[in-house]
Amino acid sequence: MEVKSSNEICKSLFLEILKDHSIDNNFNERQHLLPVLEYLATISSFYCKLGNKNKSEWEEKITRIIYLLADESIVVNNTFFNEINEMMEKKEEDLDIPDGEGKILCNVKFKLAYGGKILLNTTNFHVRRGRRYGLLGHNGCGKSTLMRAIATGQLAGFPGAEELMSLKACYVEHDIDGSNADIPTIDFCMQEPILAQLGREAIYQKLLDMEFTDELINKPICNLSGGWKMKLALARAMLIGADLLLLDEPTNHLDVDKISWLVKFLSGPDCENVTSLIVSHDSKFLDRVLSDVIHYENMRLKRYTGNLTKFVEQCPIAKAYFSIQNTDLTFNFPKPGNLDGVKSRTKAIIKLKNCTFTYPGAPKPTILNASIQCSQASRIACIGPNGAGKSTLIKLLVGELKPDKGCEEPDRHPNCRVSYVAQHAFHHIEKHINKSPIEYIQWRFSGGVDKEVMEAEQANLTDLEKQKYLQPFIVYTKELTPEEDERGNKKGKGEIVYDSMEPLKKGDKCPDGIKPRVISNLVGRISKHGSYEYEVKWKDLESDHNLYVPLDTLEKYGFDKQVKEINEKIAAAQGNSRPLTFAEIQKHLEDVGLDEEFSRYGKLANLSGGQKVKVVIGAAMWYCPHLLILDEPTNYLDRDSLGALSKAINNFEGGVLMISHNAEFYGDIAPEVWNVPGDGFVYSSGEDYMDKIKQQELADKKANKNKLNLGENETEILDGFGNKIEIEKKVNSNVDRSQLKQMQKEFKLMKKMQNGGDDIDEELFYKLEEDIAIAEEQLNKEKLLRKK
Repeated sequence: MEVKSSNEICKSLFLEILKDHSIDNNFNERQHLLPVLEYLATISSFYCKLGNKNKSEWEEKITRIIYLLADESIVVNNTFFNEINEMMEKKEEDLDIPDGEGKILCNVKFKLAYGGKILLNTTNFHVRRGRRYGLLGHNGCGKSTLMRAIATGQLAGFPGAEELMSLKACYVEHDIDGSNADIPTIDFCMQEPILAQLGREAIYQKLLDMEFTDELINKPICNLSGGWKMKLALARAMLIGADLLLLDEPTNHLDVDKISWLVKFLSGPDCENVTSLIVSHDSKFLDRVLSDVIHYENMRLKRYTGNLTKFVEQCPIAKAYFSIQNTDLTFNFPKPGNLDGVKSRTKAIIKLKNCTFTYPGAPKPTILNASIQCSQASRIACIGPNGAGKSTLIKLLVGELKPDKGCEEPDRHPNCRVSYVAQHAFHHIEKHINKSPIEYIQWRFSGGVDKEVMEAEQANLTDLEKQKYLQPFIVYTKELTPEEDERGNKKGKGEIVYDSMEPLKKGDKCPDGIKPRVISNLVGRISKHGSYEYEVKWKDLESDHNLYVPLDTLEKYGFDKQVKEINEKIAAAQGNSRPLTFAEIQKHLEDVGLDEEFSRYGKLANLSGGQKVKVVIGAAMWYCPHLLILDEPTNYLDRDSLGALSKAINNFEGGVLMISHNAEFYGDIAPEVWNVPGDGFVYSSGEDYMDKIKQQELADKKANKNKLNLGENETEILDGFGNKIEIEKKVNSNVDRSQLKQMQKEFKLMKKMQNGGDDIDEELFYKLEEDIAIAEEQLNKEKLLRKK
């Protein structure tokens, strides 16, 4: 059956009306009027989509156009308007199907606009008790906006709005307001007046019913994983007797077991009389839990009975919402650039060794004796159940948390740029809701530093660290005598340099002629004797008194964070070759799928969850990181964006480490897996792909060398006129098989040590690997030449 567009329908209807009024409608002979007819059809179609039934507006806009096509414009316009009006009313009746099981919870009409944009225009909202509705539509159509408007009572156009506003509607999300507080979970619940009325015992029992343990109930809420915060939000909703649950991406941060629990909970006796309205990109979850689908169509809501599979059968176009393979959307990540001394992408640029971490008050370690590392070739998925320690492990790796045992700080290349998109990354941009995405990036990176990172590090300073920064030191200096030229004349002046330093203990006095110094901050860095020295600015002293102090001395006295801060600043400067102009940032955000409409003219407050994630990813990539760490990257992104992100990760020249429960997403892009099951240990697998990358790097290096240089065993060269000059074959007799065997033995030993977690000289390791490959190739060539 042929399906006509709304433009074609309006055009056909208009021609029929002209015919009924015996007016000439043969436009084939009146070609000059065809554009007018097309324009009339377009305007009429647009008014239909808006549901505009205002006759005076129709007359104002349409009558003028009809006058160009027919003499009896007013009569034709009235007939045209009445016919269109009947079509719109019939369409409205078809949009909602009032049949179904369950008592009617509400049946209302309303409009929805946000940021000056119409999202829904005079649409029906008809739901029943005990049903589970999936709210579906393309990213940015207004799904989350609708749910927030219902939750806050801000929907316009309701007939009094009493019916819906009288319901107890609970907006269920992971980022519960105030959930970063350092107070026990049950005390956090008691702070809410409506829950406090129920009493501590009732809250405690409900949390037990929701599978909370005593440890979790008394654990600081800021230390709960995203999955447990979701359960807490559901427990609160049940305690207040919610009629309507508004669940926005409820499976975000949930492992497989907790998703199964959520399906049973929403379908079970606890929610027998509770209506659920769900926004999710998790197709498997929706297929298991939904009883109905409410779909955004032409700025209206259309309801379908059945789960996701049945809905897609009736509306095949919706299949694209849940496929990450077939997408035309493209993300492009910038190149990270070179690191000093790193000749292979497989060389570790950040690692932890034998690290153990226990949260204060916890009976056992969350992470136990973990040794992990990342390189620029890393493609790692960190998996495990909620609360097992995945995010904790990542925070240890990036230095946000300090281990109880093992290495105090991660071993990290000083120029390595790491971007970490945390699980609750929206907290950053929520402070800047009145800025556009471009303005936010300009603010964040102006001055050559990442202000978000700096603010977070300052906020994480412990009282002990703050006290250390006030520690006075006795600083000893020495004078370097200037060099002499051939005639014995001194060149330049003598230089005062650092010699040593020690803390000035309370009550002690400085030696004569020396005044105590307090470190203000580190302002620079130089490489010296295979390590680094840092330029120290002293409190209350001018910059000409600055001294270069060795790294090990600063680490010895607890200035690790200041060292890390200046390293990050220097690394950021190396990756900051782009100007912070509107045009440059706009192009950068387009590379992560955010159009100019939103990046330049939109406000962060008005963006959808998926658009905010794109802003966060764009900000993370601004300094061209060598390692990108993503905690639950699939949250809030639609399937097109997930497909684009997957391709971008595959093409990215830096390393990627991601925490994800979405095996469909990480399965094809992360061959290495860190499994964190909850017993404290980290079980890694799939590292073999690194060997393939090393072999490819060696092959590429040889190919490039062959392109640029004439090898020893080449048998011809060309002179300046292109004439071939014959030369004798040569055999390099310097290659000794016994030496090769010794090299292979050393290499195997180093590889065994590396696999066992021991430290090795990586420069020597990669050099040895390359030398072995060259020697083997040379010996094979000799063997072939001897046969000839």
